[in-house]
Amino acid sequence: MTAQSSPFGRVRHRSVGEVVARVAVAAGLGYDAYAHLDLAASFDANRAVISQGMLFRAEAVAAVLAALLVLLIRHRAAALFAVLIAGSALGAVLLYRYADLGAIGPLPDMYEPGWYPEKAYSAVAETAAILVAAALLFSGVDRQVPPPD
Repeated sequence: MTAQSSPFGRVRHRSVGEVVARVAVAAGLGYDAYAHLDLAASFDANRAVISQGMLFRAEAVAAVLAALLVLLIRHRAAALFAVLIAGSALGAVLLYRYADLGAIGPLPDMYEPGWYPEKAYSAVAETAAILVAAALLFSGVDRQVPPPD
């Protein structure tokens, strides 16, 4: 267990499990970002007002930001942000895998009925990030332990 002083005079303890969980969330989000950046250029032609490539790049930036927040900030808000970002990515990949919604407003038609390795690995990484970040969210990661008397 490691201890870290807070600016308020309390000691915050970090367990090895918490550190491992944070790294796991960041790794899942990191793969999410990598996959979206790697695939973005191949989806630039699929556009309405916004191209699918632009959406992939925005997802990658959000995933990197969420990963950094989970690694650097010990607060439930960081875990919640990670759940939301990974959840939105997983929700989109599953929705557009199984439902052909067509173009919706400024969003292009992103229906893609197949699975290929990078898409499947990304879905697994996003699922893992959601589950571990949710565990962090509900584990009370931002509770501070008062110093011993």
